[in-house]
Amino acid sequence: MKQTDWKIIYTKFEGITKTAVTFLSKEVGRFLIREPDVYRIYVLPCEKEGCVVSQNAVIVGCYNESTLIQQLVSPDELPSDGFLVKVIENPEDKDGRFVILTSHTEQELFYAAVSFIDDYFPKYAKHHGSNRMPDLIFDAPLTICSYTEIPDHKTRSVFTWGHSINDYRAYIDNMARMKLNELIVWNDYIPLNIRDIIDYAHAYGIKVILGYSWGWKEIGNKTAEITDESIAKVKELAVREYRDNYASVGCDGIYFQSFTERKEESVGGKLISRMVVDMVNEVAEQLWEITPDLRIIFGLHATSVRNRLDEIARVDARMEILWEDCGEFPYSYNSYVRDEEKYKETLEFTKQMLELRGGIGVGLVFKGVMMLDWSKFINQRGPYIMGENAPSVAAHDKRIRANTWREYAADWMQNGERVREMLQFIGEHKVSEVNMCIAGTFDGGIYLPEALCAQMFRTCEEPYSEILKKTARRACITVD
Repeated sequence: MKQTDWKIIYTKFEGITKTAVTFLSKEVGRFLIREPDVYRIYVLPCEKEGCVVSQNAVIVGCYNESTLIQQLVSPDELPSDGFLVKVIENPEDKDGRFVILTSHTEQELFYAAVSFIDDYFPKYAKHHGSNRMPDLIFDAPLTICSYTEIPDHKTRSVFTWGHSINDYRAYIDNMARMKLNELIVWNDYIPLNIRDIIDYAHAYGIKVILGYSWGWKEIGNKTAEITDESIAKVKELAVREYRDNYASVGCDGIYFQSFTERKEESVGGKLISRMVVDMVNEVAEQLWEITPDLRIIFGLHATSVRNRLDEIARVDARMEILWEDCGEFPYSYNSYVRDEEKYKETLEFTKQMLELRGGIGVGLVFKGVMMLDWSKFINQRGPYIMGENAPSVAAHDKRIRANTWREYAADWMQNGERVREMLQFIGEHKVSEVNMCIAGTFDGGIYLPEALCAQMFRTCEEPYSEILKKTARRACITVD
């Protein structure tokens, strides 16, 4: 018989805590507010701390805001920058259970809620015959346990084109569930509903970085001429575009790419690295005159500059560099290592990137889950409404990509250990915080490869086999 006296006890119903409580109400409610094949309607009570505590309760709140949690959790049980999930016996009723979800920040509090649903349920579900049945987890008292999670990297981002997103709410929901906390979204034209998107992301504590071209579209292709005149036009356009369209929308920063996505190091007898650094420093300075505290991220393709790091070292220290196309998997589109010698070179180049400019303002893009078909890619033709497409469009795209996701999943099951290896290498050699970024299009669900990558961005101490098992058995993983 399912235990039906559960309630959620919360400290406040605002900010990201509100998002966490709403998430828990939905996900715990899936198991408790209906009876199979019976149209009897229950609710899952959600009450503010200070209410009468029932036999079973999920208690959720930041540690310093909850007297109840402080009575049940000692300060040394809670990590300073992670979260705690603790299931204990109700002190007044040995058959009852308290689930305590707590942290020092609201964002980590939401991640505690996610972990309780996605990791505790499958791990501690009771066996029925030979099968573990998470759907029946509330048929008996919950298993007593306590665990914490501390992130290896504070910034875990995703890069995507805006018009590949069919449902921005679902996309951001899925980001948050994978504990990704920064959305870098690239557009040729700023979406008409960008403020709605930013507000929705902020409810999860997700920062929104808006990307646009500083020469990537205009002179970044292989046949375009890079001249003093064309660079001057790019500088003028980049500043005007920011001032007219981005300065007042409430984003958390801007991202740009320029003209480094080439294989050659020089054009017209001039080093690409030198020209691009001179240009971006000048444009950035003009933008800081408009918005002094503006966060600017330079999306830098390594292909044309990797042997000219002395030039890249001149990038203004206030600007972050988000490196891409840095070598073998997981930096490459291929979801496997093609050449072991080049992989060794990739490790060495990674070390150089982490040490450049004293190790500050560095980010690294992993591309082994990229879904866009560049042979059929079409740029945006004008301003548009982002992520509000019809369900039939989303279903169409999901069907088209299904076989590719299956291939990616197989590759990541086999080769994901190399991602863990690279992340451990980064952890050993980083000088300061590193923005770990996934370039990919996971519109349509939470797919195993990106969930694995996101989990390893979060923490990769466990053996890969355990990370794979932990991630693959989550109920939120898309399998169709």
